Amino acid sequence: MILGKKEGKLYEENYENDVVYLFQFPGTKTSPSISPFSVKVEAFYRLHNIKYKKRNTILGRGTNGRLPFVELNGEIISDSQIIIRRLTEKMQLQAYQDAQSAAVGHTIDRMLDNHTFKTVHLCLIIHSKLDKLGALIERIALSNRVVIPSASANKEIHSRVDFHSRLESRVTTSIGSITEEQYKELLRNDVLQLQTILGKNKFLLGEEPTSFDCTALGQLGVAYYTTPSLRTSLHDLLDSDECTDLKKYVERRKESIYGIEFFYAHAKA
Repeated sequence: MILGKKEGKLYEENYENDVVYLFQFPGTKTSPSISPFSVKVEAFYRLHNIKYKKRNTILGRGTNGRLPFVELNGEIISDSQIIIRRLTEKMQLQAYQDAQSAAVGHTIDRMLDNHTFKTVHLCLIIHSKLDKLGALIERIALSNRVVIPSASANKEIHSRVDFHSRLESRVTTSIGSITEEQYKELLRNDVLQLQTILGKNKFLLGEEPTSFDCTALGQLGVAYYTTPSLRTSLHDLLDSDECTDLKKYVERRKESIYGIEFFYAHAKA
């Protein structure tokens, strides 16, 4: 576990050539990471058999001040969307079947990573009791068998009220200040539209997987599996008869990309 923070400097100074080092938030026993963006990137690597190594970190940040970020051959690449674009170019991967698929997929990707992400996490944290957030932090620490130094603990854990306020401000600035029921309505609409796009397809855009399936697994899979005991509106939606097809899709993507390692991959970082 990496706790320190080194602005603009490589963490892996003695790196292996052509190995991607993925720096991410740690996970739990039921999810490779608590970050949907980290799972999105790792799923992309697994999908394309890209050689990578995970590095769990709590305070480390990329050049954009966020996680995940990667290091590849001495270069730091930040932001999950840019990471995937850069790796697609560097590895000369065929990203999509045609321009139409790329355009539709980009729209899906942006909806999931922005609107859906914010409504899911509003229901998870903003409308949960603060002790649930504390329980989530403790679950992460226990799952990774890590004791955070007291100075970091005081700063990171005991400031969760400030974190709560910052997240609420970010969500309301993006979506608006509306009622909890209205947020749930927006989330339901996102989920149903995604299920409609999926239809009877094996993958979101047809019979072949794309990076957009990795985005879907990240956003829906992490929210559903990370802390099963802390149920949210997304759990209720995916467990309902209305969203049976989408839930089966998420389960298929989890199994095909991770298999059993989805639940234990955090221990290998």
